[in-house]
Amino acid sequence: MSTNFQIQFKESNGNLHVQTKGDFDGSSAWELINLIHDKYDGKGRVFIDTRNLGKIHPFGCNTFQCRLNPRILPADRLCFKGEKGFEIAPNGSRVIVNSEKDHCRCNGNCEGCPYADKRNKSENITKKTDAMEHRESNYNGSQRC
Repeated sequence: MSTNFQIQFKESNGNLHVQTKGDFDGSSAWELINLIHDKYDGKGRVFIDTRNLGKIHPFGCNTFQCRLNPRILPADRLCFKGEKGFEIAPNGSRVIVNSEKDHCRCNGNCEGCPYADKRNKSENITKKTDAMEHRESNYNGSQRC
């Protein structure tokens, strides 16, 4: 495991929330897989926050994508938070990226709101990771399990 990799988790409203921090390599991937296989009860979703990850090693991504058991955690119940989730996420899972860090909580409806023109844009962008284009641009190989 990368010497600076850390995982924290909590269960809330039937979901498992996982905070990751540090570099993500093969050993880190196994640690994350083991945590999910051990703590996920088959209900709700698993949210993995990737915003505090440092370097993402291709071997770690491949290990996670190939060794996470879809019988324990189906991909459609797996959500990643942050841009780095695109590199790690298995096909069929989701990646959630905040479009703006600072925003008004009025949703563009308060008087003189600087975000009123952005009212029609969603605050979060959610993309399914069915396509491999993003991974292939960051990883010079194909996913092989």
